[in-house]
Amino acid sequence: MLMEANNQFVLDRRQVIRRKVLAIGRMSRAYQVLKSNPDLVDQLKSVSIDGKLPSGILSGGEQAMKEAILTSSATNYKKQKEQKDHPITFYNCPTPNYKITSSNRQGHV
Repeated sequence: MLMEANNQFVLDRRQVIRRKVLAIGRMSRAYQVLKSNPDLVDQLKSVSIDGKLPSGILSGGEQAMKEAILTSSATNYKKQKEQKDHPITFYNCPTPNYKITSSNRQGHV
């Protein structure tokens, strides 16, 4: 009984250490991507909505950042084009010009 509990403890401890090592590896990769591509990071921050990097983008490396920049740029372009194609109607409506006459009646100019 004591031997089984000890073996289980060793296996659990080994799994905890393994997870920590993998987490350190992921953090190291993210730091390397940040350090080696500061211009891509700044560009991706500028095209994102909230000014932050999307979650998980650093794990994909440089290629994932380039793809994210292209997709967000294309999305922004489509939004701008839609706004341009659908102008607000009250800007295009002609407004009548009214003139107040001396007898307090309104008339067209």
